[in-house]
Amino acid sequence: MIKSEIIKRSPVRVFEETLEGGLGLGNLGVITSRKGVGKTASLIHIATDKLMRDLNVLHISFADDPRHITNWYEHLFDELAQAYKLEDARQVHDDIIRHRLILHYKQQVEFDHICKDIQDLIKGMNQSPQIIIVDGFPFETASAKDVQNWKSYAQEKKTAVWFSATMHREDPKFDDNGIPFPVNQFTHLLSVIIMLNPMQHHIELELLKSHTPGEQKKLRLKLNPRTLLLSNHRA
Repeated sequence: MIKSEIIKRSPVRVFEETLEGGLGLGNLGVITSRKGVGKTASLIHIATDKLMRDLNVLHISFADDPRHITNWYEHLFDELAQAYKLEDARQVHDDIIRHRLILHYKQQVEFDHICKDIQDLIKGMNQSPQIIIVDGFPFETASAKDVQNWKSYAQEKKTAVWFSATMHREDPKFDDNGIPFPVNQFTHLLSVIIMLNPMQHHIELELLKSHTPGEQKKLRLKLNPRTLLLSNHRA
């Protein structure tokens, strides 16, 4: 299968259709779950779909070291290429990684520091990233100002920012709207909130908040825990 056909058939199209266009520039979105359920895999699949469309992706990690992040992307691309029998897979791989940048921090740093690093990075990219992945952001200890900083940055730079957020493993707490702690402290700043629910043979993606208020649509996607690929889920 050629790259354009994979883009057309990508489960991310279902994702965007449900969200009436996707997360959108200037907005913040979150994928939350207990630790080890599939937040990073889901975000990297979304990011890889952008890369396949020749869009620029910046991945910021406060968790895994850069080699692990690169390995995540390599693994997911290999699984994707194999699943769809991608033609000229090596050439496609070499083309898309030119659009991918990775920033890693061993510890939390000031937002201004991150902004400066981003500016230094995108000088070599010749254009700004259309999507930023922030993996391992400390929602539990973050303030509203910390998240507002990202919101303002997304709006000013016209980019979409996806975060991962870890829920308590033993005793997750939810507010009256079904939004889990600690993400529920920042609901007013987040346009999209998705929770991963482990099922017997797959991981279900549940839409908790979107651009449309009220009862949320079914997000007919699942994550395969073996391949770490998203796929359509009609069940």
